Amino acid sequence: MLKIMISFFSKTHQIVLGTVALSAYSFCEPPKLVASADIALSIYSFYEPSECVASVDGHSDDSTPANTIDPKLSLGSHEAKLADVTLHYVVSGHGPLVLVTSPGWGIGSLYLQRGLAPLERTFTVVYLDTRGSGGSSRPADTKQMSEAVMADDIDRLRSYLGLDFIKLMGHSNGGAIALDYAERYPQRVKEVVLIDPEVLDDREPKATQRYLTLWHDDPRFKHAVEVAQNDPTEDTDEQFETNLAQVLPLYFSDPARYLPVFEQQYAGSHLSVFAEKAQDAADKLAPRYQSREYDKVQAKTLIITGTVDWACPVEVSERMQTRIAGSRLSLYANVGHFPYIEEPSRFFSEVSQFLADQ
Repeated sequence: MLKIMISFFSKTHQIVLGTVALSAYSFCEPPKLVASADIALSIYSFYEPSECVASVDGHSDDSTPANTIDPKLSLGSHEAKLADVTLHYVVSGHGPLVLVTSPGWGIGSLYLQRGLAPLERTFTVVYLDTRGSGGSSRPADTKQMSEAVMADDIDRLRSYLGLDFIKLMGHSNGGAIALDYAERYPQRVKEVVLIDPEVLDDREPKATQRYLTLWHDDPRFKHAVEVAQNDPTEDTDEQFETNLAQVLPLYFSDPARYLPVFEQQYAGSHLSVFAEKAQDAADKLAPRYQSREYDKVQAKTLIITGTVDWACPVEVSERMQTRIAGSRLSLYANVGHFPYIEEPSRFFSEVSQFLADQ
């Protein structure tokens, strides 16, 4: 159980620290004025994309929709029968196309559709539910639930959408899937953004345990630490959802301030214990040694990591950055597993600029 909870959201070198000031109106204003940029962006993320975006712009870049919009890239929900599953994806926003993959363990992409919505001001964002999660179907063969197969699904979707290459983003376990794609399909991805990424063969259990020990007697985290360490039973979706809700405080530097934001972004999501168990089993049957293949990544790479992330500790991202040529590591001091919630102004400014640069 602890492993699953940790993986939840589980050569030029440049490290970026600090905070970038940004106007509250830089992306898309919510329908009421607020006092700070951070609050404005957090509130915006709760609104559906349709309230701020009306159309998809055409661009000549091969990673963006054509001037005549392909029906496969029209705004809204879509299904694509690819290989052994039907993949569900949602298209929102306008501008150059960016594909965002959900984690593969059963949460789907809804929390990302809401949390990353400010990007839709300047990008067409395609949110993908990985196989067995969200609105995507399950394969008949559970061995086909590995991260590697989920990365293959990204390439099948890229081809289905008629794109020569893509800009790609992944958060946590979605970061592991995006990394896998960048390693195995280096000619097909231009830029990749890895947000507090998991790496399948490079975890930092000592750092994770250090946080659990440090926070054990802190009233903000005490109950969550006890649940995480007690390995509760997860045989149903309902049990999975209950257990996750109890450990969520561990993912934020200040749970009282930031957890309610995530809960609103996550509301309506349905966890799949099938995906959780099947992904874990499939990865053990066909392990991927991602840290040994960092040198295969050719995409321009931005790694964003909170320095107090217990699930995907910063040490993992630091090692990754030293071995992916030309990659940039942006550290968010005293931030947990969700930088876009805790420092939205800096996050959306940084990511937008990175993805817009050609």
